[in-house]
Amino acid sequence: MVTYGVNYSLDVNQTLRGLQRGNMAFILEQLSFFEGCDPEKLTRLSTSAKIKTYEASDVMVYEEDDINRVYFLLEGEVKFYKVDRFDAEVFLYTLKDEALLTNIGSLNCDRISCFSNIEFLVQSRVLSCDLEIFKEVVKTDITLLIHLVNLLADQKQLVECTINMGMVYDVTAKVAKMLYDYLNLYNSLKKQEISYRLNIQPATLSRVLAKFIRLGLIAESDHKTVVLKRDELTRYFKEGV
Repeated sequence: MVTYGVNYSLDVNQTLRGLQRGNMAFILEQLSFFEGCDPEKLTRLSTSAKIKTYEASDVMVYEEDDINRVYFLLEGEVKFYKVDRFDAEVFLYTLKDEALLTNIGSLNCDRISCFSNIEFLVQSRVLSCDLEIFKEVVKTDITLLIHLVNLLADQKQLVECTINMGMVYDVTAKVAKMLYDYLNLYNSLKKQEISYRLNIQPATLSRVLAKFIRLGLIAESDHKTVVLKRDELTRYFKEGV
């Protein structure tokens, strides 16, 4: 599964200035999620807010961990994955830059059980705040409540796409879908990484690509894949559902 959540524009220079001043409320204000929030509520939330830097390969949380904080990715990129009964990683999706990392199932929960492992792909910075205070603030601000509903809808869509890619699509449909929707990303990755993200073997990927080249759907040019017949790729994943 290869997809991204909604990314918002975050002014890193402004955030760094906020860090230098030690003004956590200012940093929260830079997040699109808190745009339009009452300054007093931001001040309340900032009392529990923390920022932590993670290195590539660091794991923030593990599947089924219980957490009582809400996490926002300020800068960087993370991958979500699960581990099967053979201890093999099952890739789900990635998120980058400003994104909500916590899957909040209900505003009535005291703790959150993690759906998957979250690992950093590059050096990243994460802002977290206390779950109870976050719920208190969101429940009293209609704008934040709408923002949260929209973000949770994005998370739901990511999970639905993951189910399609992992349980509904066959290997040919997976490759066709990535070439159709994420060609730029595809061309930025090595074949090994593409295979990992699609949860297929490298040899299988090579066979599917060879088939598409033979059919004239794609071609290789300057070490990049070019899609020649984009519409014809759709039949592999639309007919497979």
